[in-house]
Amino acid sequence: MKKTLLALLLTLPALGQTPDFLLQTQRLITSVSDRVKPTVVHIESWSRRAGTRVKALGSGVVVTAEGKIVTNYHVIDKADQVQVVLDDRSRYDAVILQRDKLTDLAVLQIQAPHPLPFATLADSEKVQVGQWVLAVGNPYGLDRTVSFGIISGKGRYIPGSEQGLTPLNDFLQTDANIDSGSSGGPLVDLQGQVVGINSSGIGRGIGFTIPAKVVKEVMQGKVQQGQLERGWLGLYTQPFTRSLAAYRGMTNVRGLLVSDFASGSPAAKSGLLVGDVITEIDGSPVEAEEEDEIQRFAQQVSRLTPGSKTEVKVRRGTATVVLAVEVGLQPHLEGAEVETPYGFRVAEITNYRQQQFRLTEKTGVVVTEVLDGSAASEAGVEEGDLLLEWEDRPVESLAQVEKLADAPAKPSLLLRFRKGQYRYFALLQQRGRKKT
Repeated sequence: MKKTLLALLLTLPALGQTPDFLLQTQRLITSVSDRVKPTVVHIESWSRRAGTRVKALGSGVVVTAEGKIVTNYHVIDKADQVQVVLDDRSRYDAVILQRDKLTDLAVLQIQAPHPLPFATLADSEKVQVGQWVLAVGNPYGLDRTVSFGIISGKGRYIPGSEQGLTPLNDFLQTDANIDSGSSGGPLVDLQGQVVGINSSGIGRGIGFTIPAKVVKEVMQGKVQQGQLERGWLGLYTQPFTRSLAAYRGMTNVRGLLVSDFASGSPAAKSGLLVGDVITEIDGSPVEAEEEDEIQRFAQQVSRLTPGSKTEVKVRRGTATVVLAVEVGLQPHLEGAEVETPYGFRVAEITNYRQQQFRLTEKTGVVVTEVLDGSAASEAGVEEGDLLLEWEDRPVESLAQVEKLADAPAKPSLLLRFRKGQYRYFALLQQRGRKKT
């Protein structure tokens, strides 16, 4: 439909036959674009990688006159400095108020000397497939670029980019272009209201946008220790496929199969058993035959109130069992991290890190990033390796690594790691820069 409309807009004027409704549509799109662009900002973030300052670019949208800005988590991930450039080219340092990896959202605050033009968040539940939308952002550094399209789909669940991470978004899909640098910019309807925050694009014509409903939840959510407060049960699940249902003699049962529990989790203490099939939670049906449908269940759990009781209905063999499960507080996902001057980062081992790297224990520190071409990379260090020793000193905590990493970098450093069940030494050698 979009291509047909554009073709008409381009060809009919040459024939002197432009209908009034097309001119009106064109004026409406231009008007909305002009109204939204002043609320879109350019974001620059800096992080330190192996002693080098790395700059990342993205977009954002002002949502209050007092300078509150919404963008993507991945735009400011690991940043130690963030700056925002407004429509009038003025530049401000930004404070990160909230960062939420599970929804890929972040909220920033700047202190401008005057009220700012801001965008209004729409009711994304009312968005319809086929509805016209505009995406505004800064692709490839081209400020406030506007692309036109439609809502191509709703309720899209896409796989997590990391092992063990289940995103909580049911994305809007759009064919409006979302390119590098557009991340964090708004997707707006023809009333100029923000229906979502653009997150990622997959090729041409397939983009994913975080619904405004999720943006509101993040902005209004309670923060504890830098992370949003969310419900948590601590169980691992997998789709209860029709093949599994037939094998278990439960062909008429739809649900989610319990495969394991996090140690000490609310679910582990609730009476739930491995092999149970969850059919309802908090009065809502549960069904998953594909991996992406598990994300819907994760959403349901995350919206439960920590400390409350929720009713979980399961099928156990031929019996239906109803359990009252106390909702826990979701543990911190990533935990604290330390960057070393040798091209690798380490972090404390949280439940998420344990699942991400399939670790059998939660003691010590784990490598979370290795830079290509760095001393660590050349020595064969990989993400998921456990750091055991630093020059013959056992590594017992992240605080210990932080002290060691703060010391001046040495030309050579001998470390010991564990990869799976294999322990190895790694001699990290800093290569001097050649003079030019």
